Amino acid sequence: GPEGVAEKFGVPDPAQVVDVLALMGDTSDNVPGVPGIGPKTAGKLISEYGDLDGLYAHVDEIKAKKARENLVAHEADARRARELVTIRTDLSLPSLDELVYREPGGEAWLELLRELEFRNLVKEFSPEGEGAPVSAEAEERYAGYRLVDTEAGLEDLAARLAKAEVFALDTETTGIEALRVDLVGVSVATAEGEGDYVNVGHAAGNPLGVETVRRVLGPVLADPAVHKTGHNLKYDLLVLGRAGIAVEGVTHDTMIASYLLDPERSHKLDNLVRDRFGVSMIPITELIGTGKKQITMREVDPDTAARYAAEDADMALRLMHAQVPELDESGTADLFRDVEMPLSRVLTEMERVGVKVDTAFLEEMSRRLEEELARLETECRELAEVDFNLNSPQQLADVLFVRLGLPTGKKTKTGYSTDSEVLEKLAPHHDLPGRILEYRQVSKLKSTYVDALPRLVNPETGRIHASFNQAVAATGRLSSSDPNLQNIPVRTELGREVRRAFVPGEPGWLLLSADYSQIELRIMAHLSGDPVLVHAFREGIDVHRDTAARIFGVDPGDVSDLQRGQAKTVNFGILYGQGAFGLARTLGIPNAEASAFLKEYKTIYAGVIEYLDSTLEGARERGYVTTLLGRRRYLPNLKARGGPARAAAERLAVNTPIQGSAADMIKVAMVQLAGRLHAEKRRSRMIAQVHDELLLEVPEEEADEVGDLVRTVMEEAVELTVPVVVNVGIGGTWAEIH
Repeated sequence: GPEGVAEKFGVPDPAQVVDVLALMGDTSDNVPGVPGIGPKTAGKLISEYGDLDGLYAHVDEIKAKKARENLVAHEADARRARELVTIRTDLSLPSLDELVYREPGGEAWLELLRELEFRNLVKEFSPEGEGAPVSAEAEERYAGYRLVDTEAGLEDLAARLAKAEVFALDTETTGIEALRVDLVGVSVATAEGEGDYVNVGHAAGNPLGVETVRRVLGPVLADPAVHKTGHNLKYDLLVLGRAGIAVEGVTHDTMIASYLLDPERSHKLDNLVRDRFGVSMIPITELIGTGKKQITMREVDPDTAARYAAEDADMALRLMHAQVPELDESGTADLFRDVEMPLSRVLTEMERVGVKVDTAFLEEMSRRLEEELARLETECRELAEVDFNLNSPQQLADVLFVRLGLPTGKKTKTGYSTDSEVLEKLAPHHDLPGRILEYRQVSKLKSTYVDALPRLVNPETGRIHASFNQAVAATGRLSSSDPNLQNIPVRTELGREVRRAFVPGEPGWLLLSADYSQIELRIMAHLSGDPVLVHAFREGIDVHRDTAARIFGVDPGDVSDLQRGQAKTVNFGILYGQGAFGLARTLGIPNAEASAFLKEYKTIYAGVIEYLDSTLEGARERGYVTTLLGRRRYLPNLKARGGPARAAAERLAVNTPIQGSAADMIKVAMVQLAGRLHAEKRRSRMIAQVHDELLLEVPEEEADEVGDLVRTVMEEAVELTVPVVVNVGIGGTWAEIH
């Protein structure tokens, strides 16, 4: 009502609200208003002059110079804003009868669904229960796909493949774990619009069997002179390798190319094909179903499977032809050809070899952690003086905030938050939050690693075969899954104990770890050319101690552990675009103190700041940043109007060239090391990569020489203007090395 309007907007008439909003703007609707005119000033002006027209008729009378200038300069914006915030009441609206809901239907509706290939909706709305719709374009495409289920047909296919300049390759299997599944079919495409599907192991039709396929197709698949392409070929190479079929000559992977061209988009084949060619591919669920009724590809009719599988190969070939010129245009062709594609082969071999874990040790550790959890649970209930479920956020919140009366923090839809950040803040007030954190840490360690790792052991090999993902992290870093080796905690004693379970897989063998030392700071020194940072690395000075000495104005020998730790946080915070607020939060110090730290840092390392500023400026102009080897990351949010999205993009613009260059370096090292180990006929082999660390399995007699080789290859992978240092350790377990 009028009284509420007067109290909130400072005007007596509700009709004047649109004029107030025109001046102050409305951020929720993205209406800018007039700069410098806030709610109070807007209400006062409209109350005095009546409305926007009255205000601008007397705008010269306004005494405040800045306000008057802004009003004059932004009159058009204010009038446009008034139009935007005004609710229209003069529209011609339909009658209520016209707004009654009607079920969709009819032939026009079905035709639209068929055209868009909404197969399930067609089934739902078709009175005849029509099956999956097939457009004329799709029918024409499927006409070029053939099922190969005779030995004569297979021999003819092998002859055609041997003459092809390049062909696309794909496999169909009984599941998704490459080293546990059986080969069901192989599809290939030598020309766009064509495709052949070989029935290797379907339950129906005339399966040719793995031995026949290996004998007939094996030679052309193993011929490095015949180029192959495909989508996520690492999986197919592992599947075929398990079936005894070697593949050489892989020169293009459409998933990896997509990753280099636009690292943050979806790299699934059907998404790429839909976005680029406007084609909706057959979904796998149409063949095998979902849920409890799901079958394997082995049970799918071979003719149906041929359409699906040949389409995969056909579309991969089309994608390859589209991507090749784009890689050249983007400047990433060399990175693709010389690093990423050879690396894919290295990762394939790493996954095939796997990592040995001591399951007996993990079982014993699980029992100990179970006892530890029981002790912590009892202790938590004693501290709370009530029986409650430690794993229930609601019950925990009731104990903390109602029963114990501790200060509340963030609120969620279900009540007050009890996440780790909240518990850490509550820890000084009571012992219970700290014990809950400890309980959660032990519980997560037990479930995620100690209990999960033995279940991941392949019964055929006795090893864990983690997947190393080449097209996930937008910075260029590798990630791993099943298990995620990068998330094994190393800062706690219990976390480090998990690494004791990782052991050599052969008698008389050892594990060898090679780890880049402060590689991101060294890359920063190289890119920025900052004289202070460059000097520290060239002279072998402790960079964090040197930074602390300069910031605190003390002799390096007098720097305390606390001061060095704070300087280390500042050094790495700068790499990640951290500001004073983030630094204050990380260090647990006042904002003013954090601001003083940063101000002093910027004075000392002026070259670093100049580099960061120029990097950000260049990113805004180009829309992307690059690494030392030309890897690109596009950052469209740099042009956002403001807020968290732009701030996040600015941090990524600063960090990506550093972190991405470090990723490039270790990738180059892995490719070169694999070549050297092969050339020197070493039995040693890479088995894992975790951030800046390579893990190898080495025969004891090769350990020292291979250690020297790994250090040399890693240090010389990419030349920097400062020394690159690699720490090498050898031991009987992963934990023992560190």
